[in-house]
Amino acid sequence: MELTRRGASRLAGAAGLAAATGAVLAAAPASPALASQDWWRWCRLCQGLWFGFNNTAGVCPARAAGHSYAGSGNYTLPTTQDLYWGQPDWRWCDRCQGLWFSANGTFGACPAGPGGHHWDPSGDDYAPDVNSGGGQNNWRWCHQCQGMWFAANGTGGVCPAPGTSGHSLAGSGNYYLDVD
Repeated sequence: MELTRRGASRLAGAAGLAAATGAVLAAAPASPALASQDWWRWCRLCQGLWFGFNNTAGVCPARAAGHSYAGSGNYTLPTTQDLYWGQPDWRWCDRCQGLWFSANGTFGACPAGPGGHHWDPSGDDYAPDVNSGGGQNNWRWCHQCQGMWFAANGTGGVCPAPGTSGHSLAGSGNYYLDVD
């Protein structure tokens, strides 16, 4: 049986709760109300948001060795299953491990190669807070690559879209992400 990203997150959370309370961990499906997913990371090299719980660091547009964990907190993203009021249609790219916006009729620019970002239609649909909310703000959508990136460091990071000098703020709202 293959362990999904959501399943791994739920398993880790349930195991921690069981250890803290001395309870026995039973094999039972998790509630859809617990669908928020943690283990998202900020990459200090490209400034992008990527999923860090897989056996890969993905593909970073700033270096071939993958995204960097250095200095990142643990970000939690709500999904549309949370009955959350954030913006839907954000997806995880299984090639670069990044978060990208899928509702613009384009797959954007993926640093893992041509054809843009790739996603499994049966996977999660994320819904981060935009223009209000709690958590860390100044996360932005890049209209060039369709990715989520952190804009508060005074750099545009590295955008994988051809002919760009970094991610773009144009047209983006201000996203708020929960971080530990």
